Amino acid sequence: MARLTTRACIDNLAQPRMFKVITLSEFIAKGTHSCAGSATHDDLLLWVDANAAKLPLEGLPIGGLFSQGKPPLPIVLEGPHVHSLKYSEVVNPGDVIVVDPRSSLVRVLYRRGANSNLLFITDRCNSECLMCSQPPKDVDDAWHIEENLALLNLVDPGEEQLGISGGEPTLYRDGLLRILKKAKACNGDKSLHLLSNGRQLADNFWINALRNIDHPSLMWGIPLYADNARDHDHVVQAPGAFTETLQGIYNLARAHQRIEIRVVLSNLTVHRLPALAYFIFRNMPFVRHVAFMGIENMGLAKKNYGQLWIDPLDYQDKLKEACEYLDILGIPVSIYNLPLCILDASLVRFYRRSISDWKNIYIDTCSQCAATTVCGGFFKSHSERWQSRGVHPMSDEQLIEYAEAFA
Repeated sequence: MARLTTRACIDNLAQPRMFKVITLSEFIAKGTHSCAGSATHDDLLLWVDANAAKLPLEGLPIGGLFSQGKPPLPIVLEGPHVHSLKYSEVVNPGDVIVVDPRSSLVRVLYRRGANSNLLFITDRCNSECLMCSQPPKDVDDAWHIEENLALLNLVDPGEEQLGISGGEPTLYRDGLLRILKKAKACNGDKSLHLLSNGRQLADNFWINALRNIDHPSLMWGIPLYADNARDHDHVVQAPGAFTETLQGIYNLARAHQRIEIRVVLSNLTVHRLPALAYFIFRNMPFVRHVAFMGIENMGLAKKNYGQLWIDPLDYQDKLKEACEYLDILGIPVSIYNLPLCILDASLVRFYRRSISDWKNIYIDTCSQCAATTVCGGFFKSHSERWQSRGVHPMSDEQLIEYAEAFA
């Protein structure tokens, strides 16, 4: 599992800086065109391995050097040199990093080829969901806005997905709108998936603001945990949230935004899944996607285990009814964050391998399973306390039966 931070030696740098790491061959072929937005050669660190160290690189117009291990130099270039990483596997070519000479810390903000690249906006939130994996903090962290605006310049061009999340991103309204506008300007074909509880969107201000930006590849992921205010507001621990969230969803629709409804599966939500599916279709037939998601057992979820835990085997019938109802009515539906082996066979066609590549694991039982190439496994935070009694290795024969669903 890839780390996102490490310590390193950072020479010739006085203040924290953001860089993109680039090989010599990519620098020669693309230069700053390896970046989606506005970048200069000073924003690039040259990846120096044993072969590159033998080349005459003096005078190369680049921001600095990056070496995973001890520097195989002599190469003398002006500018910073990052080397001798404590964990050498953390950074690879194409990654965007922030290096801080004060703490000797290297943070990876963007990993080339990952399925989980994220623009993190804030730790603040106006809800306190019982299963929140990252409990909110009352902090002033608006500095994330400027960091993400700079990051958008350096990510790879091309059609991939970037997540936008928090906390609650809409709490920094003007900053978030700047990020959406910047993302469109840098590479409008790069899809954005923005997670929000939707409550701030109840303000009609957002309608024209989002219409004016008109990002062509933006999807909003909005959680809705029940078909009624009492149950939804209990899950998010915020009276009035159900009404605000619905108004926010309608405002997104008025702003011509694409909308996904997200439902975390817990003992508090699964018993009314068919009713929720019916509610979504009758009241929000414009939504583009509905995602049913297993719990990440971190943060507040651990504290609220007694309220939340239900073995997924015990809600397969409700999940099946909800998925098939939405599917028949033409609303795309997916199942995320559960091991494949516990799903009813009829639900396999809705299954997605979704857990981010840097925080998923496979437990000992999985070592004899034929399905690890299509199964998302478990969250890194997994424990036996949260494990279904139905977890088992799948055979080659079972996987063949499911082949059509994964075609």
